Amino acid sequence: MALGDNIKRLREERHLTQQQLADKLYVSRQTVCRWENGSRCPDLIMAKKLAMELNISLDELISDEDVDQFTKEGFPFHSDKVKERKALEERQKRVMEFIQLVGAIFLLISVFCRIQLEMRVPIWCFILALCLEAAAFIVRYRIAKKLNQLY
Repeated sequence: MALGDNIKRLREERHLTQQQLADKLYVSRQTVCRWENGSRCPDLIMAKKLAMELNISLDELISDEDVDQFTKEGFPFHSDKVKERKALEERQKRVMEFIQLVGAIFLLISVFCRIQLEMRVPIWCFILALCLEAAAFIVRYRIAKKLNQLY
């Protein structure tokens, strides 16, 4: 069975044991073993998670052909949409981390001013934080909109 062979080959290429792969997918080692020996197959959702964990496309995971051969011949299995979606998701993650960082810095400044200096937060600090947060939310909204268009 091509699927089981592919799972085993890809797992071994990434130097993962059955237990390590099972832990990443929140299944038992026996489940991974059954997939590899062909007595069971992962359901569609688990196959997608498996492909993502192994950093390949679902087509490559289930294919019984040499995918590299087809890719070279002009049958790309790694679609540009998949690559673009991953890049957008990574960008969205960085924007969210920025939003959290700005919020944390503003909170620290607020607490410091209130406790140490016994004064209110300067208005310029509030306006700056508000502008940064608004810009970050706009960028995140646009990225989310692009992601929705790709689905």
